[in-house]
Amino acid sequence: MNLVADTWFQIQRHIRTQFRMPVWIFVNLFQPIVWLVLFTQVFKSLSDMPGLGGTSYLQFFAPGVVVMTVMFGSAWAGMGMLHDIDMGILSKMLATPATRGSIIMSRVIASMVMLIVQALIIFTIAVIMGVDLATGVPGVLLTILLVSMLGLGFAAFSNGLALLLRREEPLIGVITFATLPIMFLSSTMMPADLLPGWLDTVRHFNPVDYAVVGVRGLVMDGYIWSDLWRSLVVLFGWAALGTAFGTMMFRAKAE
Repeated sequence: MNLVADTWFQIQRHIRTQFRMPVWIFVNLFQPIVWLVLFTQVFKSLSDMPGLGGTSYLQFFAPGVVVMTVMFGSAWAGMGMLHDIDMGILSKMLATPATRGSIIMSRVIASMVMLIVQALIIFTIAVIMGVDLATGVPGVLLTILLVSMLGLGFAAFSNGLALLLRREEPLIGVITFATLPIMFLSSTMMPADLLPGWLDTVRHFNPVDYAVVGVRGLVMDGYIWSDLWRSLVVLFGWAALGTAFGTMMFRAKAE
């Protein structure tokens, strides 16, 4: 019971902290909106290509933007941990009776709450722009589950890296180095049928692609359960792996 209460208390603290930085929230929302508005116009003519089957590029790309919003936002979650380390807040938290697990769990969960809200905003904008949701509200709920598992894994990894590296410069370098290739090594921007053979092979080892495939299916095609189950299993595994890494780093490096 202490774990739940401690986690809930700290989640509220992290969310309040983020709301005190509205510029950061605006920046996190502005970039995916730019992708949604500009990229869909730049690549509008791609709707005539065989891999899209006449579907508008907006309809195809919008699910990828939702996934990218969560991926990029969660990948930077470790910056907050570095702030707490630098300000001595983490040391003070460790000196309190707060459950150790709640310190790392609350930060990851708070990041996910904010990112889910941002993903819902992007979804709303996409619908206003003309995206049709084949599965309606239930599909949106399943989408939230998929991107939550993806973001949970990235946020936990990011916090674990922050504890391991202890400095902003290497953490920024690692995140920047990893996120863009991960995005391009997926079917986020192009149908799998149009990807080079080697890239089509690599994307099967990329958790981002499983999130994109699952969300895109819910938006464009309805409930394709073979893809959905595969995406859910892989993303749950990704979340478990990230959580294990973050927890291990916290136990080894937080003291």
